[in-house]
Order: sequence, then C-alpha cells, then structure tokens
Amino acid sequence: MARVLTDRSIITGSGAQRHATWLELFFDLVVVAAVATLGEQLHDDHSISGVLRFAGLLAVVWWVWISYSYFADLFDEDGPVDRVAQLAAMLGTAVLAVTLANGVGEGSRILALTCCALFVLLALLYATAARPEPEAAELCRWYAFGSGLGAVMWAVSAFVPVPGRWWMWGAAVVANAAVSGPIAYARMRSAPAQASHMPERFGLFTIVVLGEAVLAVVRGVDATEWATGPVVSAMAGFVVAACIWWVYFDAFDESAIDRAIEGGRRAQVRAFLYGYGHLLIFAAVVAAGAGVELGIAEAAQGDAAPALLGWASTAVIAGFVLISQGIGLSVHPVAIAAKALVVVTSVVVAVVSVPATAGAVAVAGAWLLLVLVEVRLSSATANPPGPIDERSTPRSPGT
Repeated sequence: MARVLTDRSIITGSGAQRHATWLELFFDLVVVAAVATLGEQLHDDHSISGVLRFAGLLAVVWWVWISYSYFADLFDEDGPVDRVAQLAAMLGTAVLAVTLANGVGEGSRILALTCCALFVLLALLYATAARPEPEAAELCRWYAFGSGLGAVMWAVSAFVPVPGRWWMWGAAVVANAAVSGPIAYARMRSAPAQASHMPERFGLFTIVVLGEAVLAVVRGVDATEWATGPVVSAMAGFVVAACIWWVYFDAFDESAIDRAIEGGRRAQVRAFLYGYGHLLIFAAVVAAGAGVELGIAEAAQGDAAPALLGWASTAVIAGFVLISQGIGLSVHPVAIAAKALVVVTSVVVAVVSVPATAGAVAVAGAWLLLVLVEVRLSSATANPPGPIDERSTPRSPGT
C-alpha cells in the first residue's frame, strides 16, 4: 500500500486531453447537496445576516470542493487510492450537508471537526505526492503546509465559543486559500508543468448550480397558483438562468489554467482571481435562484420584487469581471456597456420598490440584451475559415 500511495506523478500535457472522471462528477453532485441546503436557508432568511451566513458557509463547502478538485487536477490518475481519497472527501462533504441542514448551532463543532479531518487527509495526500515527483515537490510542500494550517485552525475552532468559532472558520479558509494558492505560486522557484482540466470542473459546477437555480424556479411555481404574475416571473427567472449560461459558456476557455501556468509567476498568481472568482459566480447564481423563488411568491401577492434577485444578478456580473481579469482578457467596450446596463437595472430593482413581476422582467430583459450583444460581437469578430493561430487569445465570459 505504501508503494501505491507514493507511486504517482504530476499529470502533464503528454497524452490525450484530460476530462473530468465519473467520480469527480459524483463529487460535484454530493457537494451540490450542501449547496442546495444553503440555498433553501437563504430563501427562508434573506436578511443581511442570512446572506452573510449563506456566503460564509458556502465558502467553506466550496473550499473543500476546490481543494480536493485541484489535487485531483494535479495527481489524480483515477487509481484505487485516488478513488478512496475522493470518496472520503465526498463522505465528509455529505456530513457537512447534514450538519448544515440542522443549522450551525449545536452541529457547528461537528462541522469544524469534519473540516479538520478533511484537510488533514489532504495534507497527507500532498505530503506523499511530493516524494516521487521532484518537479512538484515544492508545490506539494506549500499545499501540505496550507492544508495542515487550515486543519489546525479548524480543530481549534471546535473548542472556541460561538460566535468566535465562526470567525475562526473564516480565518481558516482565508489562511488556507492564501497559502495553498497565490502565496505558494508567488514563492515557488518554478511551477510544475501540468495539463489542467480545472476550467472544465468550474464549467460543470456552474451547470450544476444553474440547475439548482432552475429547481428554485420550479419550487416557486409549485407553491403558487398558475396566475399571470407568478408565471411571468418564473419565465423571467428561467431567462436569467439561460442567459447566465449563454454568457459564461459562449466564450468558455478550457486552456485558461494551462496558459496561466505557462505565462510565468505573475500570470500564475493572477489566475487565482479566475479560480477564486468562481466562488462569487456560484454563490450569486444560487442566490439568484432563491431571489426568483421569492419573487414568484411576491408576484402572487402583488408585492414588490425582492432585493435579493437584483443584488445576486449584480454579483454574477462582478464574478464575470473577476474571472476575466484573472486570465488577463480584455472586454469589448460594447460588452462593457451591456454589462453595465445589467448592473444598473439589477441595482434599481434591488433598491426601488417595483412590482415583483416587473422587476423580474426588467432583469431578464437586461440579461437578454447582453446575450444579443454577445452574439453580435461573436459574429462580427469571427475568424474566417483557415489554419488556427495558436497565439490568438480566446474571449472571456462577457466579452
């Protein structure tokens, strides 16, 4: 077993293009169980404190997901040990989902100790991966240290009274994310070459959370009568989800991480805006789904649109800007104007008391205009048929 545990090497660009394994897809679905729980809690409590609690707990779940996903991106060859490690992480994530479903009161110590165990396991995985792979040894030491630091902070938090315990959780995620990320790549002598499929993982998880948003729309319609206002609000909510999908995937760049690794230290560190920026997109999409569900209920009562939908829509645009900046891609001025219109419309819906149906339609209309701009720009800048110029730079979401 010891030989199997250490007989691994970093996955480089040699061979066929990499794609997510079936187990990685299974992992995504387990994680979304926790995400769905948090979305339901946000629907029930969308006050400022409820939004902050949702964002903080989602960051914890997301950090577990991305931490194990990046290890798999580096070393996972879908062997027995890799599968056992991923399954253990999935079990821990399932425990988190159950704990979150019961709130973070009495179960908060269980959540902290579960996260501690998950990051102890991850630190051990990095430590064993460093031994047979000299090229990745320095990276593994940094990531093992970051995971170990996070594990210690999670363990300590279990014995800190609330609300100090929650602040410790935030500190653990921030410290771990800083060390096992931009600090490591900034301080390493050289980053190991790799063939990354993290953009695909981000894309797949985006689809999953968009599905959760559509499910929220379905729940909203199911809880009301088939009246004009709720139905129109539901259709507008679906249009928003579809437009987010369109803008994100219309210019999807599966080589974003590979280019950053090849681009040198500055590009590598900046690329963490791309990776970590997806947390904002995931959170905003889930929040938008909860906002649409609330809006459907408000439409049935003839009340004003919920502010949650407008702020969530704004946050999605902010996430697009972050990930575009993370891989150094420029945005067409017309696309900037279209995105600004989405932001302005969404903020107006959030701060001005407008009817729920009208608010949902306005936000959906702004998003639909952005898609039309994207389509027009894509048609205008399409290259004529011919040899592919490998030096060309793909567009970013929202360009």
